[in-house]
Amino acid sequence: MIRNSIYLILLAVFLSSVASIACKSKISTSDTSDIKTAAEILNSTGIAMQSISSFKFKLTHENLQGTRIGDLILSEANGTISSDNSMLLEGKFIFGNLTLSSGFSTVGGNSFFLNPLTQNWEMSEISTSPLAFFDAQKGIQNILSTIKYPEFASDSKKYWNIEGFMPSSALSPLIGDTINNDVKVIVWIDKKSFYLTRAVISGKLNKYDDSKDESIIQRIISLSRFDEKVIIENPLK
Repeated sequence: MIRNSIYLILLAVFLSSVASIACKSKISTSDTSDIKTAAEILNSTGIAMQSISSFKFKLTHENLQGTRIGDLILSEANGTISSDNSMLLEGKFIFGNLTLSSGFSTVGGNSFFLNPLTQNWEMSEISTSPLAFFDAQKGIQNILSTIKYPEFASDSKKYWNIEGFMPSSALSPLIGDTINNDVKVIVWIDKKSFYLTRAVISGKLNKYDDSKDESIIQRIISLSRFDEKVIIENPLK
């Protein structure tokens, strides 16, 4: 039961994260003088994120133990994603008083799962390329497009800081079932590349989030190491 639940959670995180590199398209970032509104920058970022070949990401929580999905709490996740059909995702889960580590990996069309109980890698049930499961409409571009009332929160030489609101359902590919409400989001966008480097989502996303002050609940998604050469090895060798 625990093994299957962790496997499904990791797969959901994987699918939502890597969907942004499932399609390839390019955006010219040499001239940003015509981009004036926060909405235009978000749109350009969505397009730019589809052009990357690899990246690293991290999901953490502030003022919250983690994201609860069923009997498990996902406290954090780290991943390396590549468009060449390879990836490595590692997560920490809380089950009662236990802290479990698990992972999911795909290499050369084969998929592997790190058993949280034995800490041994095993072949997973998925035998085809994970890219066959990607739905680009659930990727970063689609998530950014759901941001309502975007406006500049601050401005610096390196980043645009844009805040707005998005429906909780936009993040369901990442955390599973959500409630019907809007949450606040602040994003950091690199001015030179238009890449999304950080997103802070504040508010209640699912029925398990419990706080007297919902605004202090934060999920932080950090993206880095774009377009670096990625080598992910078969964990069974």
